[in-house]
Amino acid sequence: MRIAKDHIVSFDYTLTDESGAVLDASRGAPLAYLHGGRNIIPGLEKALEGLAAGDEKKVAVPPAEGYGEFDERLIMNVPAERMGGNTVQVGMRFHAETNAGLRVLTVKEVKPDEIVLDGNHELAGKTLHFAVKVVEVRPATPTELAHGHPHQESSGCCGGGCSSGEAQSQAEEGCCGGGGGGGCGCATGETKSASDEGCCGGQGKATSEDGSCGQGSCGCSQ
Repeated sequence: MRIAKDHIVSFDYTLTDESGAVLDASRGAPLAYLHGGRNIIPGLEKALEGLAAGDEKKVAVPPAEGYGEFDERLIMNVPAERMGGNTVQVGMRFHAETNAGLRVLTVKEVKPDEIVLDGNHELAGKTLHFAVKVVEVRPATPTELAHGHPHQESSGCCGGGCSSGEAQSQAEEGCCGGGGGGGCGCATGETKSASDEGCCGGQGKATSEDGSCGQGSCGCSQ
């Protein structure tokens, strides 16, 4: 059976950047997704089309088919008082409504009176190199087609969960980059932002009831 629309695909992968540094890997826990369901980034999904179990392939995904080009307009400064007195550290992430819609914002710099936030995905502007091996291909069940993602153990992004530092959404909106908001709920060790725009910090996972797939450096879609 070959990979085609409305099939559930499981595959192992290693993701590297242009220099060959490993950014992510399945590490023995294959990633499962619904082909045609926008569970993974377009460039990777396109490259997997037609492959069968056991096939291996190396794929280079340009920014336009991955997480987009880096956009300077998504760098913003906000008054520190907006954080409601919460301790903010570089690297914390949370959801917030922006002019471009709901986005995961990463704290890039903390100044005495303002916080510098970045709304770009951490892999924006980068060409992503995947080495993949297809593990299994099967038809999706009617329930999986209705829900738009696999229903099976370890079916989440990066082998049953979100990538490191991300929390999985309870509202099928994807991983929260370590924070809640957008239906995720705060994970263990996080603090709710003062404006209820999301959660800050933490490494825990807010478990999804339906195992929905989120975003992450593993190739999950945004």
